[in-house]
Amino acid sequence: MRTLYYYPMSAFSRMIRIYLNEKAIEYELVQEIPWDRKKTFSENHMFSDIPTLVEKDGLLLQGWYPIVEHMEQIYKTKPMFGIIPKEKSETRRIISLFNEMFFADVTKNVVFEKVIKRYVENSSPDSSCIRKAIGCMKTYMDYISWLSDRRNWLAGDNFTLADISAAANISCIDYFGSIEWEKYPLVKDWYVRIKSRPSFRDILADRVPSLAPVPHYQELDF
Repeated sequence: MRTLYYYPMSAFSRMIRIYLNEKAIEYELVQEIPWDRKKTFSENHMFSDIPTLVEKDGLLLQGWYPIVEHMEQIYKTKPMFGIIPKEKSETRRIISLFNEMFFADVTKNVVFEKVIKRYVENSSPDSSCIRKAIGCMKTYMDYISWLSDRRNWLAGDNFTLADISAAANISCIDYFGSIEWEKYPLVKDWYVRIKSRPSFRDILADRVPSLAPVPHYQELDF
């Protein structure tokens, strides 16, 4: 059985879990704490990122892109980058937007202040940093609203990794109740559709010790 090393509040770990579930690829989960890694890989991978997938034959895949690229080559059914060339290009563009820009502006800062800072620095969150990150989120939410008003899914007609990457990042923020959903009805409708997919079920069960999610986090229609 292949093994996925992950951390619950890692947006990229969430992305890969949703992706593997959508592809119906079996795997075992092993939780790793990013700042206190228990698993030691080979010397070539000592600075590895989470998620890390270890295949049945021992092949080590680290980071969301190597995992997805490898799996897309092996499992041809249900291509998650899209079907037609335009959709594939859009999928990659939107993934880049959320896994690079949204992550840097919003996800990374909120998760650091709310979770990692507590364990690594034993200090309280900086509310000004959180407010700044949440303020940055508006531009991205407005863009999802714009796309959702014009397309079935973010990249086009089909559910793709574009939707998964955006939802994985947003789910980390929603865990803390930091999204004013009433301001973004189109985003909420899109996110409800994703939350309702079986592939997302494991994400809704994620918990951070001593930090419970807001009540609506698990609700499919909130």
